[in-house]
Amino acid sequence: MRQAILNGPVNRTLYSLTQPMVLGIMAVFFFNMVDTWFISLLGTESLAAVGFAMPVTMLVMNLAIGLGIAMSALIARAVGADDNLQAQRAAMAGLLLSLLLGVVIAVAGWLSNDALFRLLGAGDELLPEIRSFMLFWWPGAIVLLLMMMQNSAMRATGNTRLPSQMMMVAAVLNALLDPLLIFGWGPLPGMGIGGAALASALCWILVLLVIMTRQRREGYLSRHGMNWHDVRVLWKRMLQLGVPAMVTNMLVPVAGAILLVMVAPLGPEAVAGFGVGMRLEPFAIVVILALTSTLPVFVAQNHAAAQYDRIWQALYSSFRFLALWQGAVCLIFWASGHWLAQLFSADPAVQQSIVEYVRWLPLGYAGMGIVLCVNSALNSLQRTQASMVINFIRLFAFYVPGAFIGGELGGYPGLLMGAAAGNLLMGALLLWRVRRYQLRQQLVP
Repeated sequence: MRQAILNGPVNRTLYSLTQPMVLGIMAVFFFNMVDTWFISLLGTESLAAVGFAMPVTMLVMNLAIGLGIAMSALIARAVGADDNLQAQRAAMAGLLLSLLLGVVIAVAGWLSNDALFRLLGAGDELLPEIRSFMLFWWPGAIVLLLMMMQNSAMRATGNTRLPSQMMMVAAVLNALLDPLLIFGWGPLPGMGIGGAALASALCWILVLLVIMTRQRREGYLSRHGMNWHDVRVLWKRMLQLGVPAMVTNMLVPVAGAILLVMVAPLGPEAVAGFGVGMRLEPFAIVVILALTSTLPVFVAQNHAAAQYDRIWQALYSSFRFLALWQGAVCLIFWASGHWLAQLFSADPAVQQSIVEYVRWLPLGYAGMGIVLCVNSALNSLQRTQASMVINFIRLFAFYVPGAFIGGELGGYPGLLMGAAAGNLLMGALLLWRVRRYQLRQQLVP
C-alpha cells in the first residue's frame, strides 16, 4: 500500500483507504444502537447505570484515541521514510504502553468503583447495577486499549481493510451475544447489564487476537533490539503527542453538554428532540469520521517522502468532496426529517424538535469537515497542540457562541442555525488560512 500512497492517483488512493472505514464505522454505530435497545429492555435503572458509566468509558476511549493518533503519526512517518524498523519499534512501544495503562486503569477502577460513581452522582440504589456492568468492563478496558492501539498501528501502515472488517465482525457478533448473555438462553443464565459488558469484552478479544496474529507475521510484535531506555523515549514522545490529541477529542462532548444546557430551559420536548438528533449525527458525519481516520496516513507518509504537492492535492480534494457529500446529506435530511421524527417519537412537539435539528445543524457539517481534515493532517505531522487549539477555537469561539446568539434571537431553531453558522464560519476561515500557508509553502514544520 505504501507505493500507492506515495505514487498512486491521489483521489483513488484516498477512496481505497477511506471506503472500508466508512463500512466499519457504520457497523459500530449500528451496534451501539442495538446494544442500547437491548439494555433498555431491562428497565430504566439499567439505562441509568449505563448512563453513569458513559463518562468513564468515553474517557478511556479518548485516551486510547489520543495515544493511537500519536503512535500512528510515528509509524506512518517511518513507513513513508521507508524505515520499517522504526515503524515496528513504535508499534511495539505503543502496544506496551497501552498494556501498562490498561492494567493501571483496570486496577484503579476496580478498587475505586463505588466511590467513583458516587462522586459522579449515582445513588446507592443504582450502585449494584453499575457494579454489575463495570465488573466486566474494567478488565475489558485492558483489551479495549490494546485493540484500539493495534487498529491504529495497522491503519498507519496503510491497511484500513482488515481493521474495518474486524469492526464489522465485532458489531455483528456483539449483536448476537447481547441477548444471549443479557437475558440468557437454555441452560445459560441471564446476566443482566453485566452480560452487555461481557459481550463487548469478548468481541474486543476476538478482534485483538486476529489483528495481533497479522501484526506478528509482519514483524510488529517484537522489540527489534530496543532496550527499556529506547522504549521510554518512544513513550515520552507518544505522550507528548497523545495528551493534546486526547484533550481535542474530549472538547467535543464538553461543547455538546453546553448546548444541552442551553436547550434544557426550552422544555423537555426540545431536550428529547435534541437528544435524538445527537444520536443521528454520527450517521450524518460518518464519511467525515472515516476520511479523517485515513487522511493522516496519506499525509504522514507523503510528508516523510517530501512529496508535499500530493498532500495539498489530498487536502483540497477532501474539502471539495466533503462539501458535495455533506450537501447531499442535508438534502436527504430535509426530505426525510418528518419520517425520522415519527420513527423516534409519537409526540408532535418532540417530532418538531427532531425535524428542526436535522434541518438546520447539518448545514454546518461541511465547515466542521474542513476543520477536522486540517486537524487530522496536523496530528499526522506531529503538531497535535496546534490541532487542539484549532478545535478549541472552532467549538468555543464559533460553535457555542453561535448557538448562544442564535438561541437568544430565534429560540431552538435559532440555536441550531447559530451552531451551524459557527461551524461554517470556522471552516471558511481555516480554508483561507490553509490557502495562505500553501502560498507561503509553510507545510513543513
